[in-house]
Amino acid sequence: MRNNMKERREELSLSQQEVSNRIPFMTRVNYSSIERGRTEPSIKQMIAIAKALEVEPKINFFKDYCDEMDQKQKECIS
Repeated sequence: MRNNMKERREELSLSQQEVSNRIPFMTRVNYSSIERGRTEPSIKQMIAIAKALEVEPKINFFKDYCDEMDQKQKECIS
């Protein structure tokens, strides 16, 4: 889970759909997959997501923390 993404989205009172609507080339499913840490965003996607969430596009913002389903599949970052 990319906690920074989720927390910022919630601070702005936005749904995943509303964030993806701000990014012309991104679907809600794609955004959700990135926010959950299931797929890695490209640089283009990182910049667009940061802009949509009104933050600077810094790599730490996209730091990935494993959710329960992924804990057995990959090493989690703490």
